[in-house]
Amino acid sequence: MDISYIYTREFIIFSVLFSVFLILFIWNIVTSVQLSRLKKKYKQFMRGAKNTSLEEMIKEYMQNIDNASDKVDVLNNTVIGLKDQADRCMQKCNIIRYNAFSDTGSDLSYSIALLDNYNNGFVLSSIYGREESVTYAKPIENGSCKYPLSVEEEIVLNRCLKTVL
Repeated sequence: MDISYIYTREFIIFSVLFSVFLILFIWNIVTSVQLSRLKKKYKQFMRGAKNTSLEEMIKEYMQNIDNASDKVDVLNNTVIGLKDQADRCMQKCNIIRYNAFSDTGSDLSYSIALLDNYNNGFVLSSIYGREESVTYAKPIENGSCKYPLSVEEEIVLNRCLKTVL
């Protein structure tokens, strides 16, 4: 290649080099502006909304998670305690009315069974007669009674035992 070739085309070569330089200069300005915006967003992100660093925000969130976990454990223990209390409350109930004596006019006698979730409780019976009325209770443990039950008492007890919660 000859030097005279370069001198004769020097305007074209200069124009091409100037165009490349101008394109690179504009590209540099555009990337600098984009980088500046990105730096601003990065600093804002790293500072967070409360002007704290990202590390401090993560520590705070982890502390909040630990606190929430502790609260869930407390609530879980409370729910277990409440369930135990509820299981020991009277939950199953049944009543039957009947005429204990043929000389009385109505079904004024009754038997009521009250049981908790463990089938513990009592059967309460009231026998109505013309001259007197008698009420008595029989304890129920694990679904059975150590005292003999009348037919009506067995009916209400069996109905309670069949109750599913």
